[in-house]
Amino acid sequence: MQTLILVLLVLQLAIIALIDAHRSIIPDVCNAILGITGIAAHWFLDSFDPFRIVLSVVVFGGTFAVARAVHFRARGQVGLGFGDVKMAAAAGCWITVASFPVFLAIASLSALLFVLSMIPLWQGELTTRRVPFGPFLALALALSWLAEANSISVLEI
Repeated sequence: MQTLILVLLVLQLAIIALIDAHRSIIPDVCNAILGITGIAAHWFLDSFDPFRIVLSVVVFGGTFAVARAVHFRARGQVGLGFGDVKMAAAAGCWITVASFPVFLAIASLSALLFVLSMIPLWQGELTTRRVPFGPFLALALALSWLAEANSISVLEI
């Protein structure tokens, strides 16, 4: 069952990453399905805990919403789209608050490495170039879920 759920998760994340990479938007329906299937996955894996899921959704989505608001207030421009905020909240339906630091680190560091690798190609566009964050959130969710599903703790590494 765990393998089937992983395939379902990766398929959804691939669709989201491709859409965001091409259109710079994560459709609400994709985030809704991601959240619903995360809840269903816990049900099928006998790990359903509504309190944990709600807590994770609030922490993940809330943190991203605060980051979005702070950036907008400081810079006067949107740096993180609502689709990314909603995707982070949907990720909370899949992984626990304990995995949030790993999720955030993987997403942020992979995006940073991507941008750094593209500097020679972008040259003059560097200050105006927008990078969709969805693919990096997708990677982070897949790896974080795999770590949780296999009970790999950051403290054990």
